[in-house]
Order: sequence, then C-alpha cells, then structure tokens
Amino acid sequence: MTSSDVSRLESAFADTTDLRVWDLPVRAMHWSLAIAIGVCWWTGLHNELEYHLYSGYAILWIVLMRLYWGVVGSSTARFVNFVRGPKAILDYASTLHRRDTPHTNGHNALGAVSIVLMVGLILAVVILGLFAVDVDGLYSGPLSIYVTFKQGRHLAHLHYHGFNILLWVIALHLAAVIFYFIYKRQNLIGPMIHGKRRVEAAEACDAEMKIAPLWRFAIGGVVVTAIVYAVSIGFYF
Repeated sequence: MTSSDVSRLESAFADTTDLRVWDLPVRAMHWSLAIAIGVCWWTGLHNELEYHLYSGYAILWIVLMRLYWGVVGSSTARFVNFVRGPKAILDYASTLHRRDTPHTNGHNALGAVSIVLMVGLILAVVILGLFAVDVDGLYSGPLSIYVTFKQGRHLAHLHYHGFNILLWVIALHLAAVIFYFIYKRQNLIGPMIHGKRRVEAAEACDAEMKIAPLWRFAIGGVVVTAIVYAVSIGFYF
C-alpha cells in the first residue's frame, strides 16, 4: 500500500464518526427478551413448568417495559418515530432488492412491522399463558382462577400454538438480519450490542439520537414490577 493510499484511508476515516443508534435500555431489553424466550421454549419443551412460569413473568415485564419505553424512551425507541403507514411500508419494501439503500437509524418502515407484530404476538402468548390450565392443575397460570377448567385448557392449547407461531416470526426476523448482513451489507447486530454504527460525519449531525434519562426507565421499572407481581398472585391481595 502506497503512502497516498494510506492518506486516502486516513482521510475517509476522519470524515466518519460513531453515531449512537440504540440506548442501553433498548439493548438490554432486546437481549434479555431473547434469553427469556429461549428459557421459556426450553422449559416448556422439557415440562419444567415452574421455571416456565418464571420466564413468562420475565417476558411480561420486558414487553410491558418495551411498550412503556416506546412512548417515553429515547428517540429511536419511540413508536411514533418508526411506525409508518402502508404507503411508507410499501415504498421501502420496493427498495429491498437494491444494495445502495441508505441505512436507517433505528427501525426501518418494514422492520417496524416486524417489531410491532412480534411484541403484540409475545404479549398475546403470555396473556394466554396466564389464564392457561395445566392438564394436572399443578402449574396453571395465575389468572386461571378466573376461568373454568375447560376454558383454561382451551387457552393452554392457544398458548401452545401461539408460541409456535412466534417461533416462526422470530425465525423470519433472524432471516431478515442475515439478509441485511449478507446482501445489503448492513450490520444490524453490532449496533444492538454496542449501540453505535459508523456513519459519515455530516450524517451524524442530522441523526443524533435523543437519549431519555435512565431515571425515567427506573420509574417505569418500579410500576411494571408492581403490575407483574399483582398478575403473578392473581390480583389476590
């Protein structure tokens, strides 16, 4: 490599900077949810229903916190900043075959559909599980006291099938991440780990993330913890 090549590389690197894309709460909830769902799948598969319940409570806490953070959190976490209408979704989908599309800071219009669908489906599956009745009645959901045995068994079947659908949605999500990495040369995993991606310096000025204070997350955590606890005891105080 000649000195001129080195100079060009140094110049190009100098014109770029790290742009914060995801805050700590979003990244922590993302990976915690992935682990909790994995635990839920494993415990359900091996009939470890006591731990299945605990992992379900963890998932409920994370999803409720994500919904809360999607309203009051940092700019890239807020639903209002990435959920788009049908036209924007179709317009973005029409560019998927192109490799030169710009990298979205946060969720793109199509990715937003995946996130909303996944969060909604996870919440639905968890709620079904809360009312589900185990076949022997030992590890039924905490809200199963509000339904009959027959209704609880029906909800348990819906919970099972809903979770299977969720696994397919997660598989589609992972396939999309791989597609972006291999075909569109956009690394979506790195920013979800360290929160940053390399961008042109000029772009960073216009796309800087507005970070919400952590005390706001802490307040939500206290409230959501109280809600999940109330659910776990069937609102029986």
